[in-house]
Amino acid sequence: MSTGTILARLERLPMSRPQYGILFAGGLGHLFEALDIVIIGFMLPHLKAEFGLDNAQIGLIGGAAPVGMIVGAILAGVVGDRFGRKRVMLYALLLFCAASIALAFANGFAFILVVRVIGGLGAGAEAAIVSPYISEFATGHNRGRFVSGVTLFFSLGNVAAAVLGSLVVPLDGGWRIAAVICGLPVLVLLWWRRSLPESPRWLLSQGRVDEADAVVSRLEERVIAARRGAALPPVPPVNVVAPAAPAVSWSPLQVWRGGLARVSVATWLGSFVFLFAFFGFFTWMPSLFLEIGVDPGVAATYSFFLFVAQPIGYLTAIAVSDRFERRTLLVTFFGFAALASLALGVVPHDSIALLLIGMALSICITCISGIVFPYCSEVYPTAIRATGAGLASTAGNAGGLTAPVVIGLAFGSIGFGGVFAVMAALLAAGALVIRLFGPRVTGKTLEQVFADETTRPTTPSALEGSAS
Repeated sequence: MSTGTILARLERLPMSRPQYGILFAGGLGHLFEALDIVIIGFMLPHLKAEFGLDNAQIGLIGGAAPVGMIVGAILAGVVGDRFGRKRVMLYALLLFCAASIALAFANGFAFILVVRVIGGLGAGAEAAIVSPYISEFATGHNRGRFVSGVTLFFSLGNVAAAVLGSLVVPLDGGWRIAAVICGLPVLVLLWWRRSLPESPRWLLSQGRVDEADAVVSRLEERVIAARRGAALPPVPPVNVVAPAAPAVSWSPLQVWRGGLARVSVATWLGSFVFLFAFFGFFTWMPSLFLEIGVDPGVAATYSFFLFVAQPIGYLTAIAVSDRFERRTLLVTFFGFAALASLALGVVPHDSIALLLIGMALSICITCISGIVFPYCSEVYPTAIRATGAGLASTAGNAGGLTAPVVIGLAFGSIGFGGVFAVMAALLAAGALVIRLFGPRVTGKTLEQVFADETTRPTTPSALEGSAS
């Protein structure tokens, strides 16, 4: 059977229980990733007291996982394109699980630092591989909300971390118990993922047509069973043949070749700006409320509502992802976030507007989160999709790693208003870069996105017209 026919069969499948099972299995990984990132903040004071750590050591522990995530995202992309998505998803989860449980047996600074780096490797690989994998089971008409649904699990992970951090970590030895709680459920997810199919699109990119045909046939059977025997829609005409992917040596440099340089500019810079704003805002706002003179009790309430607003942003992203062009949505939400950031820097600090604008910024940033991850996983050809998404994730992690440090240093010299003016400028730059260089993706198959991008005119006049 031809590659085009297999892809057409995959594209005609209605969304039902099998695809949602794949989504859920991927989303749970993101939940545990968010749980791991946030729970360490609750653990650090207890680690400091128990092991007599100084502030420099605590800082290194706090930054160990993000450093591991940067490396993990790069490795996940290259290995995922070479050996398959499913294999990376399994080993990344295994690393993460082992590191989380091992933390419960920590006996000193060096041990903690090592397991946090290893856990970061697993979490970074997990974050980089899940969206490409899930996107390759979706169709051009539902891929946006399907992959955006994964990001909602991040907010659930934050809630789980807050519950564990408040109720379990303060107990005697509670941080060790919490570490085990974070790791043990991953074993169940790991067992579940063993039954997941390999991406048929990746199999096709490797010339393994018979295996891809078998995966799609099994998926068709399961969809029919989930629909209680209802017939599937007819296979659409094969009018778009999957383009030949560039020769692949599984090198990160592939994302800058074959007409993909502009795509990488958009995804790298867009991801960097987004995670800079995300981590800068949500890490520093509780402290910045106090720095500008907000009453501690009021500041705690304001901070609570900023996090409560997050699911609104994720749900909004899911609702609009397939209704409008995702490039346009990113530009719009980056723009709105820039305006909210600018307004937050000038609004009176003793007014309710401070909270309302802060919540608006929280919603805009999480709207971006719900769209940018699917977007980075659908703008590269299948043969290097994981590499492209992994490197975009790495660029984003670099932004997230530097934001808290930069904001902490800048606040003393440029103040609250200055910090948010700079953030507004960065967000506006992110909107501009995506508008100029980002491909259109909504309603297209993954193969059409790449085919359209590689035939895109590069003259200044054509660029101006295509950026609309």
